[in-house]
Formats: sequence, structure tokens, C-alpha cells
Amino acid sequence: MKGIMVRLSEQELHDAERLGADTDAICQKVMGYKPRDPGSNKLQSEIDGARAEFAVSKLYGLDRPTLNILGDGGKDLWFGGLSIDVKFTNTDDLIFDDVDAFKADVAVLVKNYGDDPRSLTVVGCVSRGEFAANSETQQRKYGTKLCMKASDLAPPESLWRVGKSREVGGGLEG
Repeated sequence: MKGIMVRLSEQELHDAERLGADTDAICQKVMGYKPRDPGSNKLQSEIDGARAEFAVSKLYGLDRPTLNILGDGGKDLWFGGLSIDVKFTNTDDLIFDDVDAFKADVAVLVKNYGDDPRSLTVVGCVSRGEFAANSETQQRKYGTKLCMKASDLAPPESLWRVGKSREVGGGLEG
């Protein structure tokens, strides 16, 4: 599988677990949100999402994710002025409910790397426009979704190149 393995430190894993637990508590206890699947482990889903965000922020040298009481508007991180929606998956697909749910400029897909919760793979990335043009409609557990295979995503290096170029105010050459 393509991608870049990122290993979180013990402190980063601890911080991601706390961020996930805080997000879960606020969503369920304060805001009253219920999981789509009553049998699902919403807490683990929030922790996995936070771990993925920490991995992406570490890989690209970005500010670490923070708790957002009223949500993040689908924009988890920023790189060179580009908004990033980090998606954790246990499948081989990047999945959105629909194109309107893809709010950021870029989505980055992250998976577990083995059994160690500190190790994740940043699989690849795609712009909103590319996803809209190349995703496929699939029937999933919670209805019709737009999906894109991990193998069809651009490598993580491509986001680094564009983000760094934008950060320094230059353009891409060649």
C-alpha cells in the first residue's frame, strides 16, 4: 500500500485519546448527539479520528488539532492556506455522504498501520474538485455515499509539495 507511516509518541497518543474522549463527551452528553449505529463505539471513532489528525499534523509539521465545541466545519487542519479534512478509515475507501459534505480544499485519508495504536499510515489525498469528478456512488451501511478508492488518491507527498509552495508564497515549477 502506498502512503507514509507516521508513529505518534506516547504523549501524542495520549493527547489524541484525550481529544477524542472530550469530543465524544461533548457530542453525546452536552450536545445530545447520538451515534448512527447504537451498537457502534462512538468513543473509539472519535479517538481514531483524533489519532489520524495528529498523524497528519505531525507529517506535515502543522499545528496540532484542537477541541472545537461547535464543530470544525469540515476543516480539521490548515497547510499553506489550504483547508484539510482528515478522514480515518478501516476500509480502502475515502467516503463522504455527498459532495456538499466535502467542505475542505483537500481530504487526507489515514488508516491504522498494524496493531500499535501509535502507528498510522497517511494513505493519500485528493482535492474537492477531483473527488467530485472521480468518486463513485456506492450503497453503504448508512445509505448511498460517494467513495473513492485509496489507490486512486494522490500520494501524501503531493500535498506537502503544494502546501509548502503556498506557505512560502511561490508557485510550482515544472
